[in-house]
Amino acid sequence: MTNSCNLCGTQAPRIEEIAEPIYYHCPNCELIFIDRAFIIDSTKEKKRYTLHRNSSDNTGYVNMFERFIDAGIKPFYTGLKNGLDFGCGPGPVLSELLTELGIDMDIYDPYFYNNLYIKEKKYDLITATEVFEHLKNPRSEIVFLKEILNPGGLLAIMTLFHDRCDFRTWWYRRDNTHICFYSTKTCRWIANYFDFEIRYINNKNTCVWQKK
Repeated sequence: MTNSCNLCGTQAPRIEEIAEPIYYHCPNCELIFIDRAFIIDSTKEKKRYTLHRNSSDNTGYVNMFERFIDAGIKPFYTGLKNGLDFGCGPGPVLSELLTELGIDMDIYDPYFYNNLYIKEKKYDLITATEVFEHLKNPRSEIVFLKEILNPGGLLAIMTLFHDRCDFRTWWYRRDNTHICFYSTKTCRWIANYFDFEIRYINNKNTCVWQKK
């Protein structure tokens, strides 16, 4: 049983060791993605997001973003005038932290801040933290994000990579809103296909691409 990869279009075989939900593992870009029959509807998805404690009062949540900024943005942020926190969720903590660095931030989330004016703007920085694992069509989303990114601009993401996990027992896939999973090889495939330069990548959860 195979299905077309949501990112590169390659026929991807099913992960047979998992009965349900059904997952496919792309042999080309290494994306792991769920069968569309198991994607929950938007009402259930939004309800799940409202359960998150995504606020500045959550010290662990803030610390996660500060680590992300220290590793993936501060080394490159000189000259970044404006930015977009894409998929910010109900509590746009990251955009507040980046504003403190002097970056003029916009926010977007399809459920909580559906600011469609972002389509008419260009950004020096786009962040997408704990977002890419929710994307039904990652290829088209990356095309869109590249279009609204200035030349030389940065696209910085955070999502747990599956490189070193046992996917069968991985806790990260237990969240029913997590429907696609990336590896460091996936990040490099994205860089090559979309003509990005990788400015930073670790082996855990962060990649920063620069638009050429």
